[in-house]
Amino acid sequence: MMTPVSFILPLTILAAAITSSTAVTRLSSELDWAATTDYAVGTVVYRPDIGRRFECLVKGVNSAKPEDSADRWYDLGATDKASMFDAEVSTQSIASGTLTVVFRPGAFNALYLAGLDGRTLSIIVKDRPGGLEIYSYSGSLEDSAPADYYEYFFAPFKPKTEFLATGLTPYAKCEVTITITNPGGVARCGMASLGDLVSLGGGALSGVTVEPKSYSRIVTDERGKTSVKKGKAARDLAVSAWVPIDKADTVVDALMQVMGVPCPWICTDMQNYRSLRTFGLGNGKLTYDKPTYATLNLTIQGMI
Repeated sequence: MMTPVSFILPLTILAAAITSSTAVTRLSSELDWAATTDYAVGTVVYRPDIGRRFECLVKGVNSAKPEDSADRWYDLGATDKASMFDAEVSTQSIASGTLTVVFRPGAFNALYLAGLDGRTLSIIVKDRPGGLEIYSYSGSLEDSAPADYYEYFFAPFKPKTEFLATGLTPYAKCEVTITITNPGGVARCGMASLGDLVSLGGGALSGVTVEPKSYSRIVTDERGKTSVKKGKAARDLAVSAWVPIDKADTVVDALMQVMGVPCPWICTDMQNYRSLRTFGLGNGKLTYDKPTYATLNLTIQGMI
């Protein structure tokens, strides 16, 4: 099967780009950080510019921003409002019943959502705030495909946790609205990654290896009792693809650009092959072994 091998070079979406959200912004006890305030140890402050929370480690006044003072402030992570943009699938933006987020990311041509939890998903992209609708999607997050009688009647609901859209027309002043509904429950989104879809090869040469990876571990206490400490899961990918020889330098430049950058990696954009996509760190090497094409060997370490 010939499949495109690509990644989405993600945009950085700061809290200031989020115009509205039904997710919790912060706790009522968390105040905006101020450079002139004498903070006590343990005080938690909020940085609205970047949508992150910090805990004071050293009493006193420090005019340096918390994100630049790791010796004085502990980064507690993104707020619920900003969690879906923090490059971690396991940290989710959440809201009771319906999660609706409106933001202005800048120009992009591909969108990847992960860590979805709900019944329905809706996406609307406009060319500008209040402008023309250029893309829309609305559908169920039900992903069950019963293979037999028993599964049809008795198997539990199988949720769709990821969504990919490519080929979008980029607009510099676009506005995106994402809505996830979960009536009677909590709606969640762990990752919204938008950016430029970068192709790396003409197609897979010998298939794709998908390796589910568990962060669960075996724990034995002081009395010798053994238990399993449940952890989250991710999946690694490995793929070999051919690259036309005249595109090889472009592929090398693209791989250097994305080194150390967590992003979505895509071996196919077909919706029923979601296992061939993951979010993580990629490493690749190019072998110039043929006169007309080179071989790309790519490995992606999936992140939770």
